[in-house]
Amino acid sequence: MKKIVSLIMIFAVVMTMFVGCGGEESGIKAAEKMTAQEVYEKVQEASKSMTNTSFLADFDFEMSGLEEMGFAGPMGMTITGDIKDQENLMMALTVDTGQGMTFSGEIYMTDKKMLIHAPMLQQFMGYAYISADLDKLAESTGTPVSQPDPEKVQAIIDRFEENSEYSLYDLVKIREEKETVEVTVNEEVIEAVKLTADIQLEGAEDVLYSFIEFMMTDAEAKEVFFANMTEEQLNETIAQLNNEETKAELKEVLEALTVNELTVVTYANADYLTVKTEMVVDVDFADPTTEETMNIKLSGFMDYFNIGGVEEIVLPEVAPEEIMNLNDMM
Repeated sequence: MKKIVSLIMIFAVVMTMFVGCGGEESGIKAAEKMTAQEVYEKVQEASKSMTNTSFLADFDFEMSGLEEMGFAGPMGMTITGDIKDQENLMMALTVDTGQGMTFSGEIYMTDKKMLIHAPMLQQFMGYAYISADLDKLAESTGTPVSQPDPEKVQAIIDRFEENSEYSLYDLVKIREEKETVEVTVNEEVIEAVKLTADIQLEGAEDVLYSFIEFMMTDAEAKEVFFANMTEEQLNETIAQLNNEETKAELKEVLEALTVNELTVVTYANADYLTVKTEMVVDVDFADPTTEETMNIKLSGFMDYFNIGGVEEIVLPEVAPEEIMNLNDMM
């Protein structure tokens, strides 16, 4: 099952960057003359340069069976933040556990350093702040900590599609209907083109495994996704992921899922940049071992604003004695 989790995590990183972020005549007017698929491709192309932005995300999560664990309602999470680039960002999050308890915190990443502020840890660990050198952390865990460069990921996707019978676009079905709407983004009303995509899981194991096999042989893909692994760790990972047993396990997990709805709505501005996404996930999972069925729901939105305007990520001033160094614990 750990191998399956590794596969899904890699795939999730790629698909999140692939679907989520997102001239001539004004983009809105031009989009009215295009098909939904053509507009979507314009948005994907524009998203390659969208590496600097502020954002606001709000999600609710429900899973049947949580009531037995004391959860009275859906869990909620709100995140705000600024992204200067993939290595310099900050996020502030608030989580409602669904059982009358809320906690919050902030994460800062800049100049290969990470600082986490989690006030609730004070009573358990004696520290409200945790710091880490990201290069040392990645070296000790064998896993990159920062997000991959979106342009490099897109280049990898392009090469994969040039050399494979499969395409990641096969998993994203754009509905033919599109419309020009006014949408609220961080309390500002913006005119945007609305596109709706349905994520397809049928045949996903073939696409995923073809992509995994490609990453194992593509030099830049290995550098992007496995840069901090030793040769021994990389060979072990390849052996774990690229075998018939793991393929069978992945197929079993996907076959156990029944998709009621898996939809991403994208709103793009006149420059084809994504200014808002909305997501609805509603799936049933039939546990192959117990045959019990669990329903999982996720819904929410993410706003993108101040695009290209994030100039600096500033760390809060904290006395050294108030900070626990995570590298010292590894």
